[in-house]
Amino acid sequence: MTDHEEKTLPPDGRTPLGTALRDAVDAVEHALRRPGDDAAVLDALTLVHRHVDALQHRALTALARVHANGNLLDIGGQRTMAAWMTHAYGIPARRAKDMELLAEQLHHRRLPQTARSLTDGELSLGEAIAIAKQADKAAATHAEHPRHDAGDDDTTTRNDICATVEAAILRAKADSGVISVARIHRLGGRILASLTPDHLENDHAWAQAGRGARLTTRDAGTFHFEAWGPVADASRLLACLDSYTPPPSADAAVPGDTKAERTYEAFATAMGVAHSHHTCAGIDTPVVHLDVLVPDTVLAGNTTAGAAVTDTGRVLPVSVLREWLTRSAIRPLFVNEDGVVAHVGERRRLASSALRAAAFKGHSGCAWKGGCDRPLRSCQADHIVEFFQGGPTRADNLQPLCSMHNRLKHRRALARDRHRYWAGRTSPAHRNTRGPEPVPPAAPERSEDAFS
Repeated sequence: MTDHEEKTLPPDGRTPLGTALRDAVDAVEHALRRPGDDAAVLDALTLVHRHVDALQHRALTALARVHANGNLLDIGGQRTMAAWMTHAYGIPARRAKDMELLAEQLHHRRLPQTARSLTDGELSLGEAIAIAKQADKAAATHAEHPRHDAGDDDTTTRNDICATVEAAILRAKADSGVISVARIHRLGGRILASLTPDHLENDHAWAQAGRGARLTTRDAGTFHFEAWGPVADASRLLACLDSYTPPPSADAAVPGDTKAERTYEAFATAMGVAHSHHTCAGIDTPVVHLDVLVPDTVLAGNTTAGAAVTDTGRVLPVSVLREWLTRSAIRPLFVNEDGVVAHVGERRRLASSALRAAAFKGHSGCAWKGGCDRPLRSCQADHIVEFFQGGPTRADNLQPLCSMHNRLKHRRALARDRHRYWAGRTSPAHRNTRGPEPVPPAAPERSEDAFS
């Protein structure tokens, strides 16, 4: 063994634990050396990550116990778990803070279902941290903005809030089978809006009062524009820019085709349209489209019945929606006694906007079973039972898929069926005119209005 190899051994390399860990590292390295078998490598990586999460979960549990015993400072030399992990593990402080938050929540038994799911391997450490962050944010916000209708009878504790958030997120994961960290954060915003509806209105009022914009020109012949205000206006601005932003060129090397440059051109185009129409009495055709899904009871004032959510996952205050109503079109989505969205729209190959809204009910983004973070506004209405197989263009046979996963789904299906179907695919006589019955989506909880 060389001097270099001696130095790379961890301090506990010759202890039983160190030996076992090094043997595990060697086994993993061997499993990952499979030239030409990338599928097996990906499976091995998933398995390794699952066990690494299990080790980190147990490590956090032990660290929280040491901290609770009051020995972290005396023995470890640090006052907080985050500080100790930052220096002992050599990880970024933000990552250490997130892990500390999870350790505290688990130690104080505020997230019992999360602890069980982690132990059983049903949750990743990243998902558990996201749940802990959303639970902590909801508890802190509830303390700052207690329910206006609860008065002195509000006995909700921090543990109650954490349990409510935890249960809702884990229920969403159980219903969909897969939930990414990004979706957990979006779902946390919806839950928070239901638990503390006043905070949305308060935040909006504060941002509206402090709104502003600044345009500065520079000697070099350039300018700089910045604006700040309520997030609801950001949703409108984003929808406006998207409506004028051209798609990227197929040639990535085309000059002037970066995202920033295309956004600037969209901004300039929107300014030109606004300037040319500022004297018009009214424009019948909308030039900006923004979808918002909101329970009708919420729109009527019952802000505890749900949340108003844009197609990017942004939760909006009800006051803003009422303000927008005079400039928007309301599209009601009715549900039957079983809570299922009624049939909407006519049979057509490409789903109408009304039919998309009904079909996408219950989804927050691309429905790819392996997980995807693309929001609804970037998704296409995909037929669960393919149209060419007789699948109807109905709400219960449509699901949101981003363009990448929609193409991937068709490629996989085509490869699977090529040997028995390809030869007759172009002939209507060979098509399955009915196809299997589609699996309906999860039942909606209430009537909702989608308007834009």
